[in-house]
Amino acid sequence: MRPLLLLDVDGPLNPHRADGIPPGYREHEITEGTKTWRLLLNPQHGVELNKLASTFDLVWATSWENGANRLLAPLLGLPELPTITWPDRRPVPRGSWKAPYVADWVGDRPFVWVDDEVGESEFTADHQLVYPIDARIGLTATDFAAIRSWADGKSFADKAFPAHP
Repeated sequence: MRPLLLLDVDGPLNPHRADGIPPGYREHEITEGTKTWRLLLNPQHGVELNKLASTFDLVWATSWENGANRLLAPLLGLPELPTITWPDRRPVPRGSWKAPYVADWVGDRPFVWVDDEVGESEFTADHQLVYPIDARIGLTATDFAAIRSWADGKSFADKAFPAHP
């Protein structure tokens, strides 16, 4: 069973807390209907994520929900990805408000969850990696190498993980 790579947008792919435009990023203004967003995206992220798709099943785990496929995937050169949706976005006392929905969605599947608003202690099983990202910097080459290294150190073929419905 291939592991999942759960992707948040704001923070990891769009370093929304950066001072200025970090090297390698391009500013984009996206308009849909009456809403307009300013994002910083690095085209190299699309290249790296497409490479990781040979090991991982990529999944949007972002408050952009299906908008990530419509508005962001084309800018990054990504195909349409499955999307975790969030019925309730209320803050929780500890950890990320996304964690219960992620847990329900992934079940027992192995995964790496890349997000700027999550703590490493959200999930602690050996086949789960929560990977916090600094929203001032976004994903770096070092982060992509660490994610690849984690997958290389695991053997998912000999484990029976149920597929997501």
